[in-house]
Amino acid sequence: MADEISQVVEMEYKGVYYLFKGTKAMIAAMARMVKALQEWHNEKYLKKPGNCTWEKLQEVSEGTPAILEFPKEMFDAPTIGKDEKGNILYGKSDFDIYCEKYNLRYCIMPDLNPNDDYIPVAVPTQDMGIHQEQIKAVMSRRIKTEEEKDAEYDAKIVAVKERILNATTEEEKAEAEAELMMLEDAKAQNEKLLNESKAKADRDNVLDFAEYLKQGEGTLAEFNPEMALKQENTCGIVKEYEPYDCMWPVRDAELVPEGKEIYYSQRTKDDKIHYIRRKFVEDEQGHIFSEYYVRIPGTSSEKVYSDFGLSQTEWEKQLPHLLKEAGLENEQPTAVVQSKERFVKYQEFIEENFKNAREEVSGEEKDKTYSSDEAKEFVEKHNENEEVKKAYEDSQFSVLKVESEKLMYDEDDVLCLQTEDGLLRGVMVDSMDEKYAEIFIKGDNTYAIVQPDGKKKEMYGADIIEKNGESVVDAVAKATGRKGR
Repeated sequence: MADEISQVVEMEYKGVYYLFKGTKAMIAAMARMVKALQEWHNEKYLKKPGNCTWEKLQEVSEGTPAILEFPKEMFDAPTIGKDEKGNILYGKSDFDIYCEKYNLRYCIMPDLNPNDDYIPVAVPTQDMGIHQEQIKAVMSRRIKTEEEKDAEYDAKIVAVKERILNATTEEEKAEAEAELMMLEDAKAQNEKLLNESKAKADRDNVLDFAEYLKQGEGTLAEFNPEMALKQENTCGIVKEYEPYDCMWPVRDAELVPEGKEIYYSQRTKDDKIHYIRRKFVEDEQGHIFSEYYVRIPGTSSEKVYSDFGLSQTEWEKQLPHLLKEAGLENEQPTAVVQSKERFVKYQEFIEENFKNAREEVSGEEKDKTYSSDEAKEFVEKHNENEEVKKAYEDSQFSVLKVESEKLMYDEDDVLCLQTEDGLLRGVMVDSMDEKYAEIFIKGDNTYAIVQPDGKKKEMYGADIIEKNGESVVDAVAKATGRKGR
């Protein structure tokens, strides 16, 4: 069965049942996240009276809790003054007030879609009615505001079109046409938000658990849930996009982040983090545009690009120059982080974990589990001889990179790899995504091959590696531009 074919899988973990639908790789990622969530707690909200862990909430719910998407404004805490040192004091948010009033328990989940204005919260099924009543009131106000704004844009567009018709100079006409373009983009963006708000309200802001996990695409949650949850507690989940999908002109004020800044960054081939700072600006007429501050690599100077008055098509022509100046690469995953504070923490997170990864690679023998006392003795004896050690390691197993669609289960639920000789039974998968998988093959193991005519034969792992190494590993390596995200 090809990996791209959608499957339905029921999973039981610690007495709770989950139903997933998707590709094999997607379902595997979901399963890993379920297990990681059992050990996780949200440090930011740990001290809130009603907040509890995902594991505890499952006990309260006697199963998988419901997940609701709360509008972010429900978590806004009003300022109530300053303390003796001048620090701002905050009151309680609407969410905190009614949760304390009704003694409600909940779990504020990792925000796998951090750049929207909703917060996922798991709640016991028996408490859904109270939460949805509060959410409904906020969503009604949001929808009304967006509908009123849509009418305002219509009126402004009509007025600007009149100015274009009555323009007496080419300069006046060009200015009005640029304003019209920005207004039409703003109206389209507001309309998109309005449709999204209505769609969420129509389903009572309920988010299916599998759909919630799918929001992790483009984040660490996609392939390393444990690290993603660590990131959540450090700087919040960071999502990656390609530049053309995240650097488009924003014209509607509701799409502007609270801090009015976004940082785009990549760890590029020179093993350094290059970034672009985007600042959102509002002119005297209320039009929104962006200024991109590009730090020239190796210098302290910045170059500023502006998308004022540019259509998306016109801006896309500028984007390659902007990326080149910043040392970023097009068509590469680009981290999007809102606010300077979060970006600094994200940089620290990246550097720390990159350093830890290198240390783990260099010191991985310290915690290695050996297959036998003889193996342990051999490695320890020759530990200082890197060439001998590497030869011994290589003799144990090889990692082959294959197309995911070549992996399938037989009638006995044994994982198999499709080869030229037939189905290779009993392979072990190290990692897998929608396109490729890495599998372990031990050279001294004997593997069963089921041939096309149904007959079985045995082959040594070394023969399989020799026969399939060039055609599978090298061909796939040449076809893929890079390994994962």
